[in-house]
Amino acid sequence: MYKDKLIHIVTFRLADEQWVRLESAARAGRIKPNDWVRDLTIQTLSTEVLLTPNERILFDQTVRMHYLIANAFQLLADDKLSPEEWKKLRLFAKDKIKMIATRALSDLSNKKLPKQD
Repeated sequence: MYKDKLIHIVTFRLADEQWVRLESAARAGRIKPNDWVRDLTIQTLSTEVLLTPNERILFDQTVRMHYLIANAFQLLADDKLSPEEWKKLRLFAKDKIKMIATRALSDLSNKKLPKQD
């Protein structure tokens, strides 16, 4: 499955409830719990901006709100906001959230953030 030689070991403990949830998630993916955690870790580390799954959900929703607010104000300023336009904008933001969020992450990673002391 993995071509690279895997030499590092990561271990941690889980509460019973957490283990049951992990087993359930792994079973749904038809893999072992350890492989599920490894895959999740590798997937998380492969992104440019490191976000946990929960952080990604929050980021996606925040970006969606920003997209809707910014575009709604622009339509209002242009006197073009109608119920139909608003519905189209909402549907687009819902259907294309991954694209919108990916562009926002790309924009953020291209900006140089000031170093914190």
